[in-house]
Order: sequence, then structure tokens, then C-alpha cells
Amino acid sequence: MTPKMHFLSNQAQNQKSIILEGVWDFRTSKQTLKSLKKALQTHIESIEFDESCQIDFVFGTYFLQQIYAYAADFSTQNPLDSTSNPPNPPKLPKIIAPNHIRQILQTCENMRIKKPRTFASMFRVYVRGAKRFWRKAFSNLGRYICEFTQSFVDFVNFVGMTFYFLGRSIFTREIRIAPLFYHINESGFKALPVSLLTAFIAGFAIGLQGAVQLENLGAPLMSVETVAKLSLREMGPFILALVIAGRSASSFTAEIGVMRLTEEIDAMKTMGFNPVVFLVIPRFLALVIIMPFLVFLADAMSLLGGMLAVFAQVGIGFNAWVERFYETVDWVHFWIGVIKAPFFGAAIALVGCFRGFCIRENTQELGQATTISVVNALFWCITIDAIFSFITARLEI
Repeated sequence: MTPKMHFLSNQAQNQKSIILEGVWDFRTSKQTLKSLKKALQTHIESIEFDESCQIDFVFGTYFLQQIYAYAADFSTQNPLDSTSNPPNPPKLPKIIAPNHIRQILQTCENMRIKKPRTFASMFRVYVRGAKRFWRKAFSNLGRYICEFTQSFVDFVNFVGMTFYFLGRSIFTREIRIAPLFYHINESGFKALPVSLLTAFIAGFAIGLQGAVQLENLGAPLMSVETVAKLSLREMGPFILALVIAGRSASSFTAEIGVMRLTEEIDAMKTMGFNPVVFLVIPRFLALVIIMPFLVFLADAMSLLGGMLAVFAQVGIGFNAWVERFYETVDWVHFWIGVIKAPFFGAAIALVGCFRGFCIRENTQELGQATTISVVNALFWCITIDAIFSFITARLEI
């Protein structure tokens, strides 16, 4: 036993007692615990904890187990067996301890006397847990539905305000030309490099896969019109819309969100300026105007990538490719892609500006709103593309 963990036996006046001193915790050695256990089995009448003694819950649980186990050994013996049953069965020793040790022992005692968990109790616990889970799940679902409905209603209201002030600005000739050209340059022309490169790569990939499949079917020449129609109707406009959505929607949300946090929009309202007219309409018109031109360039790069892919895979030269293109591809495929472009631009601008106005509290909300803005813009671009595809398929265009 170490000096910090020891007990003293007192046998004065035929009274046996144990005095515990030092620190008794989970680090107490096994040999020390065995010695204490042996001492507890010698008809101890009292156990005293010194004022300086310290114990933890691990030792407290072990200590009570040894006391009750020793008393239970005598109570479970056969009372008719005089050889094993002592004339005076031992009682539980009296425990003398300061308040801090008594509180620990009382806590261990309360934990010890808990009833064992039965199947019924475990089933009730499971039922309560399942109720809490489903209650929380339905609560979260209801809150999400309410937030989604409120956000959608606010977005519809925002779209209505934008078109109202746009119409009034057109009829009163209050369109701000300088901000309009600024956003055309920022959101349109500065996005050309990455947009055209993305369209070229997408056209090359689609052309290569289409040429491989049609070559296996024995119709390699059909890869020209297949790749061309797909590039003009879908890949060129759609890939461009995705790039612009990721670039411009986040930019609009961040710009307006920062103005919202710095109270610049409140200052504009105080001075009598309409934030929708000054902030939303120039961005909205800029994307609506520039998107058809960007789609035209994206179509050209997508066709170039498809032509190179077909040449690399099938061996169709430039002259043969152009001749086949003019024979099989009508202008309607080009115009379908161009008509989609303003709708893509309008959706991207409206979503980006709306999410910027939704920012209220802090910069963390700014980052979250920017992320949501990009996701929503991509969703609306995909939805618009699906709607156009459905309409053109029904009209057999």
C-alpha cells in the first residue's frame, strides 16, 4: 500500500473499526483493494473516513459492493445449519464520513438500488425514443415546408415587383444606361473565356461519344447532325447557363448582400431611391440582353469541339462535315437554343438578386445565401430547359 492509500484498524474496547486515509480512486492498486476487502470481512462495526480522505465514484461503487456482498453471504446461508450460521449475524457497519464523501457514497447507493431493466421497461424506453424521433422528424418537415412556402411566396412577390418596376421604367424612360452596360461587361463579356472553353470541352466530349456509338452501328456520317442538333438545342445554351449561374448568381447575391449588411440599401430608401430600380433592373436586363449573344458564341465553340471529335474518331473532314451539316440541320434548332437564353438570364438574375435581399443578420448568412443562390439558379435553369424540351417535343419542332 502506498502512503497515500492506507487504512488503520482499531480494536480498542473489543470494537473493530477501520479508518480510511489518503486518496482512494480508480488508480488504487489491486493489492490494496484486496487488503481492504479482507479487512471488511472481519466483523467491522464502523468505518471512518478521515477528513483528508478523497474518493471517486469508482471506489465508492466498489466499497458499497463489498459491504453488501459480505452481509448477503451471511443472509443467504442455511439458518438450520448451525455449523455455518454464526449465532450473531453481522450487521452493516456504521459509516462515519465527511459531507463530501457522504454525497459520493449516497450517489453510488442511489445508482446501486436502481431496478434492473426488464423487457417491458426497455420497450417503453424504445417507444418514448421513437415518439421523440418521429415528433422531431415531423416538426422539422413542417418547418421546412413552411419556410419553403414562405420563401416561394416572397420570390413570386419579388418577381412581380421586378416586372412592375421594369415596365414602369421602360414607359417612363428611366432605364439607367451606365449600370446596364457595366453589368453587361461584368456578367457577360468577362465570363466569355470560361464559358467558351466549357462549351468547347462539352461539345468535344458529346461528339466523341456520339461518333463512337454511331460508328458501332454502321452510320458514322449521322454523327454530324446528331452532335450538331444536340449542341445547338441543348449543350451550348445549357452549359453556358450553368456557367453563368455559378458565376453571376453568386456575384449578385454577394454584392447586394454586402450592401444589405452595411445598411446601404436602407440609406437608399431614406434618400428616396428605389432599390429594385437601381440594383435589380440593371442586372436583370444585362443578362437578358447578353445571354443570346453568349449562346451564339457557345454554340459555335460547341460545334467546333464536336467537329474535331468526329474528325478524330470517324475521320470526317471539314468540308464533308460542313456539307452534311447544311443538308441535315435546320435553322430552327439554332433558334430554339437562342430563345431559351433570355429565360436563363432572367432566372439567374432574379434568383441572385432575391437571395441578396434576403440577407438580414451577419456575414455567415451571406455565405449561406450565396450557396443557396447558386443552387437555386441551377435548379431553375434545369427546370426551364426541361420545360422547353417538353414543349418542343409536343410541337414536334
